[in-house]
Amino acid sequence: MAWPLDIPENLTYDGDGGVKVPMRDHPFVKESPDLGHFVNRAFAQHKELGSRLSLKKAETPEAAAAWRTEHLPKLYDAGLLTRPPTKPEEYEIKKPEEMPKGMIWSDERAGKFGAIGVKHGIPKAAMSELLELHREAFSASVAEFNTTYEEGQLALKREFGDKFDEVMEDAKRFTPLIFKDAKDAAFLAETGIGNHPQFLGIVARLAQFAKSDASFADQLKAGGGGSGATGDEVRSELSRIMNDTTHPKYALFKKQDPKTMQEIDEMYKKAYPGQLTVS
Repeated sequence: MAWPLDIPENLTYDGDGGVKVPMRDHPFVKESPDLGHFVNRAFAQHKELGSRLSLKKAETPEAAAAWRTEHLPKLYDAGLLTRPPTKPEEYEIKKPEEMPKGMIWSDERAGKFGAIGVKHGIPKAAMSELLELHREAFSASVAEFNTTYEEGQLALKREFGDKFDEVMEDAKRFTPLIFKDAKDAAFLAETGIGNHPQFLGIVARLAQFAKSDASFADQLKAGGGGSGATGDEVRSELSRIMNDTTHPKYALFKKQDPKTMQEIDEMYKKAYPGQLTVS
């Protein structure tokens, strides 16, 4: 292994403590049996270093973005990371053929969901899994809500006995006496709170106390007794406006169109004369 001796002795590198050591004495050189082996070995390591990614702390968000722009495509091309879509529509987010009862599909929100995926570089398969997880979570919450609803209904029937229907009607009539803004009434209907047993139970008990007040008693009797639509009919129509995507006023309600909200207010005024006002 005499070939390293051909390397000039004054060709050195810095060893421990800064001591100059002849390059021909370095193990990397001495491990090669000849010059050809040494050159090939050095070139192979040079290629390997050239293909490595530069990893250092990015001092600014711009520097981090520049690193991703330069290096992430290499990881995608090597198959080490899944290349994410670059446009929201590439996620192909479509309305499921079967949807849980109560779930409302929105193409607008689907587009926003896709835009979030692009922004954060989420792979297409992961987005599909996230959608499925949301569907499962919604189904579970609906099942729990329905269970709570049924249990609540049974509890109210036990509490009010044979007066249950009468008390519930009082509760429906008493609600607009408390929530006098059409937007409040719309919120109760849209969220389903206004028809939930826990809410109705509270309002029903308040209504029973209100009956002892002559002014409230008269208003309770008037509820639903005005000309035009009854309270139940108004609630039914309002539910369709807020939940039926085919209803002509659905989109207007979602946009909180002033004219539509005024019409809703007027509907309540007819069903409950003198009770609702627009804030």
